[in-house]
Amino acid sequence: MALSPDLLAAPKLARTDAGLQPYVPSPDQPWDTLRAGHLLRRTLIGPQPSEITQALRSTPHQVVKNLLFLPNPPDPPGDWVNQDPFIRPTRAQRQLEREWMDEIRAWWMEKMVNLTPTSRGFSIRERMVLFWHNHFATQAIDVPRPQLMYIQNTTLRKHALGNFKTLVQDITRDPAMLYYLDGRVNQKGKPNENYARELMELFTMGIGNYTEEDVGEAARALTGWVVQAGKAVFYQRRFDPEKKTFLGRRGNFNDTDIIDIIFEQEATATFICRKLYQAFVYDIPDESVVDQMARLLRENNYEIRPVMEALLTSMHFLDKATIGAKIKSPVELIAGTARTLGMWAGSDRDIQGAYMVHLANTLGQHLLDPPNVAGWPGYRTWISTSTLSQRHKVTDEITDGKIFRIRRTTYRIIKPDPVTFIKTFPDPYDAVKLIREMGACLTPFEVRGEREELFLSALLQGAATYDWNPDDPAAPRRISGLLKMIFELPEYQLG
Repeated sequence: MALSPDLLAAPKLARTDAGLQPYVPSPDQPWDTLRAGHLLRRTLIGPQPSEITQALRSTPHQVVKNLLFLPNPPDPPGDWVNQDPFIRPTRAQRQLEREWMDEIRAWWMEKMVNLTPTSRGFSIRERMVLFWHNHFATQAIDVPRPQLMYIQNTTLRKHALGNFKTLVQDITRDPAMLYYLDGRVNQKGKPNENYARELMELFTMGIGNYTEEDVGEAARALTGWVVQAGKAVFYQRRFDPEKKTFLGRRGNFNDTDIIDIIFEQEATATFICRKLYQAFVYDIPDESVVDQMARLLRENNYEIRPVMEALLTSMHFLDKATIGAKIKSPVELIAGTARTLGMWAGSDRDIQGAYMVHLANTLGQHLLDPPNVAGWPGYRTWISTSTLSQRHKVTDEITDGKIFRIRRTTYRIIKPDPVTFIKTFPDPYDAVKLIREMGACLTPFEVRGEREELFLSALLQGAATYDWNPDDPAAPRRISGLLKMIFELPEYQLG
């Protein structure tokens, strides 16, 4: 069924004047399916109907507390992660390294889909790890040792909601980062400024808060580190022991001193809070809210969890104006669609991680290989006339199930059971309630008016609403058709 231009156009969004004050439900801002779905879409990757229903039975503040509880680290993708990286790999070993790097990508995709609940429910961890991966962007193409990329991923998991300063300290000595931004060749007499520049420009303070002289002096302070057997090792003889002048301070600074001075600058808290706002609220930041977040971050000694808790339970975040204001990345679209439909990811499961990695790559997002050190630009760059049709094709394939062959490798998607899926909603036997709940779960907007008539037409195929029965033999085909219609709406591209 062709959709009219009016139905294809997503509602326009306005900004809200609300700040970080705690959300209090009211007749104008109720804790309903719309807001519960919004909260879980921004924190999980593809919330399931049962999770939204469960959230509605709780309070948003308790839901957020549960989301901010991190589970135990997952098992690694293979025993090879504990092996020392090859020093001068042969051609066969280089091929093995490429295969292992692909294993990390597939493993990570599967973790997003197969999100394991903690004792308190589901966790924000995978969303935070994806955020930090984009923030401390590192390209595997320039770090050919898969063990190092795995180590970096575990570091991001460890500090996902921890102390930002500690995370920066660990990333500064991270073996993959030492490879990627040439820290391992930074030595006395031959300073390399790559990491020093990005540390200030992209990771902590932002342009305008340091000088070129600061970059050069920081590079000298960061000398001495190399990578050996997959670990960062400090060599005193490679370190520049002379005094440096950095951000108005003078001393015999090392990497720890440089980071201490950076975190004395108010710009650092503002910079990372702006990035968090853009990732979880909207790409064009509300600077007054960013300032409130930054003040809270400084008051909590750069602990991320209190800031995220305040943001996600705020009137600002749960205001209707922020709902549907984000565009899904390819990874969110693919892993989220699979997860929402109740699929299980794995080599012998409903959908293979390697194939999801391939799909995301075709849409412009290759895990472990952002386009550059600035990460994926995101926002409207995710959608174009060509990628939109590709996105529709991808969600159709996930809904229908299919067998593919790519470069001698066969992949398959086992068609999700549409009847089992709709029976996870509260009222699957009531056609009107069902399509409204499906709309609120799968998109960030309510189903009313023409959109409601369109959904009912696709589901009922001319039958009366009282004749709807999900156990009817024709129901699976009708539900699948409705799902594909919803997945092609512009609202489905929004998170």
